[in-house]
Amino acid sequence: MILQARTLWFIPVLLLTLLLSACGFQLRGQTQVPPQLQSLTLLLGTGSQDFDRDLRIALAQAGIRIVDSQPSAELHQLKVNPLELDDTVMARASDNDITQVERRIKATYFIRDEEGKALWGPRTVSISIMLNNQDAEQSLRSAYNAEQMQRASHQLADELVYDLNYATF
Repeated sequence: MILQARTLWFIPVLLLTLLLSACGFQLRGQTQVPPQLQSLTLLLGTGSQDFDRDLRIALAQAGIRIVDSQPSAELHQLKVNPLELDDTVMARASDNDITQVERRIKATYFIRDEEGKALWGPRTVSISIMLNNQDAEQSLRSAYNAEQMQRASHQLADELVYDLNYATF
């Protein structure tokens, strides 16, 4: 009887584990960027103050020191191009008003040397968010979208720092 209870408990745990691994879920550990990237200069041309701030925070949390000087042989530059937004209509109301939009946000970045030559990249990181209630009043929709974009900028910054783990020189 006790053996059956343990077996019955094990089956749902096993199924949950298989489902999570099938969808691509993986636990992420602490970011370990290469030693050459422990100190960087930044050139941010993203057009998003939220993303720029979140990227600086994510880099600091990963132990990367931002230096305000020119790139040199020992000091590389992280250059981030303007963010790209792409909206796809996902749902419409009966009156044909858009109610739900999927927004894909992409950031392309390079690690450059003192001469501006790309050592790593171009690399693109992207995320996707769902924007609901797009048929609400303009002020409500704008406030909601701004809040969702702030969350997305944080997530995109984390993705970029995580992607730096794979940098090779």
